[in-house]
Amino acid sequence: MKHTTITHLHRNLLFAFVMILAGLSTANAQRRSEEEIKRIQDAKIAIITNRLSLTPEQSTGFWPVYNEFSQKRREIHRAQRKIVNDKKAEGKTDDQALNNLKEVQDLRQKELDLEKEYQNKFLKVISAAQVIELYKAEKTFNDMLLQRLKQKN
Repeated sequence: MKHTTITHLHRNLLFAFVMILAGLSTANAQRRSEEEIKRIQDAKIAIITNRLSLTPEQSTGFWPVYNEFSQKRREIHRAQRKIVNDKKAEGKTDDQALNNLKEVQDLRQKELDLEKEYQNKFLKVISAAQVIELYKAEKTFNDMLLQRLKQKN
């Protein structure tokens, strides 16, 4: 019975996720509205919650830590994109281009350090197995989102 309930829950969450993403197909990819971002975040939360099987107590401790981690990681990714997009290699000296490469590498190291720091914070509220599932759930979500965006274009 428990397996059937989990299967139905998983199927319902996956259906909800697909429906949420289907709603995004009419939106302009260049300008996402706050509503679209909220739908994406809700789908991500549903997938992570399902995959980690968080208890109510774990959920209370996990989400604030995860949200803080996600925000800091987004800031690092924005900084990386800014370097890559704003500092084109054309017209740069080798020293300038090398400096840009070093900046990106420093940001990658900063992201790795952030992951290590937050892994320890996660382990205070969820198990090591759940941390592994978190990373898998994030990858699954990102792959699904990328696939959906490819289908739209």
